[in-house]
Amino acid sequence: MKKLVDEKGRLFGKVSLIDIFVILFALALAFAVYLRFFTNETTSLRGENDTFTYTLRINGVRTWTVDGFQVGDKLWDTDHDTYLGVITGIEAVPATWEYDLMDGSSTVAGSENRYDVYLTVEAEGLISNGRYYASRTFELGANGTLYFYTKYCSVSGTIWAMS
Repeated sequence: MKKLVDEKGRLFGKVSLIDIFVILFALALAFAVYLRFFTNETTSLRGENDTFTYTLRINGVRTWTVDGFQVGDKLWDTDHDTYLGVITGIEAVPATWEYDLMDGSSTVAGSENRYDVYLTVEAEGLISNGRYYASRTFELGANGTLYFYTKYCSVSGTIWAMS
């Protein structure tokens, strides 16, 4: 009868135990990387919706785009037609742009007939582990770019604040 492990550390005289441990470690590491980076967080479909508010900043739009936003309008994601919430507040300020100068400094200048618009949006969805999901499926995060449309216009904006 053969020994389980021979004098050279091989299992049944054929495979090294160190090789087996290295292969098992590599498989465990690959599985951990897969779980961390390639799986989505599961969100519950049960329970009540959470209500949260976020602010969108839309840069440098013309007057007719500003006039296209109305309190009570619904926002929809352009790519997936996901409901993103309802506009509860609109603030339009003259647009400003920051320019870099040749000496390394920068300056801020206004832009004629252009406005920066801040939309306050109330959404229903899910808040889970510090993440906000509109309609329980579409993740929203501060500084993210959002392509959306309302009844009268289609624009992109930056999520300026979450609360």
